[in-house]
Amino acid sequence: MKLLVVNADDFGLDPAVNAAIAKAHTNGLLTSASLLVAAPHAAAAIEFARSHPNLGVGLHLCLVDGRAAAPPDKIPSLATADGQLPPSPFALSARFLSHPRLDADIETELRTQISRFTATGLRPTHFDTHQHTHLHPRVLKIVMRLAREHGVNFIRAPVEPLLPSIRCNQQRLPRKLVRWTIFASLGSRTKRRLQRENFRTVDRAVGVLDPGHLREEFLASYLRRLPDGLTEVFFHPADRPAEPLVEMQRGYEHAAELQALCSPRLRQLINDSGIRLTNFRELASIG
Repeated sequence: MKLLVVNADDFGLDPAVNAAIAKAHTNGLLTSASLLVAAPHAAAAIEFARSHPNLGVGLHLCLVDGRAAAPPDKIPSLATADGQLPPSPFALSARFLSHPRLDADIETELRTQISRFTATGLRPTHFDTHQHTHLHPRVLKIVMRLAREHGVNFIRAPVEPLLPSIRCNQQRLPRKLVRWTIFASLGSRTKRRLQRENFRTVDRAVGVLDPGHLREEFLASYLRRLPDGLTEVFFHPADRPAEPLVEMQRGYEHAAELQALCSPRLRQLINDSGIRLTNFRELASIG
């Protein structure tokens, strides 16, 4: 069986992102979203999720490139005095070498994000992390422990096979090769560890190798050859140019991704190919 979760990351980051996710869910293919619960526009995202229960909403756990949910004085090795998190996964990894209490501060921050999410009355359908920080084994250990505590079965394994991606689109090939080198190792190790710990994850995560560039033509080619199993395609859509997105996601084709999500052609292709659209809540309920 061909199962497909169509997910959008960064829900709550910007009004342009929220509007795109709303449009892609109500008029398009989007079945799932990952919420940045401490992001500036999370409240509007939560309001939409409450009124659209068919949208599966998980938690986009954030340890980099954003503001902390916990008070800065509670997580001094993770956040600056004004609550800013490290700028990148590399910066976060470097802190493990010099901050002995970083694991505890990470757990405090993630617990705060989870508490803020559950306080909305929503239940997270899945966990993933902003910029895939759970590829670090010490972060993954904490994420798995918290997922088990909160009954979250699905955690993203950011593994995307190289050949299908370059066969469907050879643009930005050097970038894809660099990312594949990283994720083929770290992502596969993460996937194996999740499976050993009896968590559920996808067979492949499309969007790892070329994030922000999931155009309609690429997806049409990919979906025609979609293998059996569970595939997650994760997008970064926006319905208009927005200055914060230009800075944070330089070069991303937000509008093109939204166009793909709302494409009648892709809808028809999915129907004709026997692909079943789903989300992680539905998958958890059917076992």
